[in-house]
Amino acid sequence: MNTKGKERTGFTLEPTAILALVLALAALLLALVPLARAQQNAAPQSVEFEPAALDKARTALCLKASHAPLADLESDLNHLAVLSETCRAEFGGKACGLPEKPLTSDKLEERYTYYVKQPVQTHFSGHQVKVDRHSWESPNASDSR
Repeated sequence: MNTKGKERTGFTLEPTAILALVLALAALLLALVPLARAQQNAAPQSVEFEPAALDKARTALCLKASHAPLADLESDLNHLAVLSETCRAEFGGKACGLPEKPLTSDKLEERYTYYVKQPVQTHFSGHQVKVDRHSWESPNASDSR
């Protein structure tokens, strides 16, 4: 190359190349907007470690455990344990259905009992429905006998 007195430094683009690059970037941004909206709409409405969400997760895991070996559910149990401890830190152990004493064992069966079985049993035993038969009868039903 023969350059007399003038050296080129840097990279230059033709105006049509710049326009094409700008249009390509704009098209890419327009394509990403619906993806971002879809991810935003797909986000869960409640936080996974809130007590109500934790109750649902425990009940689901309890049902799974009735049909599958506990060893197959170990990763689900570990995830639930992390959520449970996060709930304890955020809302307190009692609100999250956990015992006051922390779990001292790392055995799978004891983790299942601590994080799933005991809280589910406590939840269902504390919410018994009282049925009053007298409220079933209409006021006029006793008069017609």
